[in-house]
Amino acid sequence: MPAGKSFIIEKGMISGSMGKTAIGGEEYYSIRLKNQTLHAVHPLGWFTELNVKIDGQDIPKKDIIFELRDQRIGMEHMSTIKDIFWYIMEPAYLHVKMQGELAPGAHEVACEVVAPLLEVGMLLDAEGKWPRRHQTITGTVTL
Repeated sequence: MPAGKSFIIEKGMISGSMGKTAIGGEEYYSIRLKNQTLHAVHPLGWFTELNVKIDGQDIPKKDIIFELRDQRIGMEHMSTIKDIFWYIMEPAYLHVKMQGELAPGAHEVACEVVAPLLEVGMLLDAEGKWPRRHQTITGTVTL
């Protein structure tokens, strides 16, 4: 287990660009992520929360889809996933539905990752018994 509160290598985790993706007839902004956690042997449900802000605007969980290997998971369900693993350096996408259009150019993205201090690979802390660690990953993306 790493010392301190950092369990993600932030630099390079958020790609430098953002695109648009149509999902279910709606337009989403797509941001590529790379798994740079220090212990990448956990199911997706190990991430008990993944909170996203774009240009300081909180994005509701209902408006975020996490995509890994062509599997799309609504953010409100991610903490229940125990059979899909996001491997080290593997790409994934956050698809975010915004209220209104984003202007072309640079945008600030912040992802707060919350995970338990439970380091046993296959277990999920569904009852919230373990202390949580929070880390915010930031990046500038260009649309």
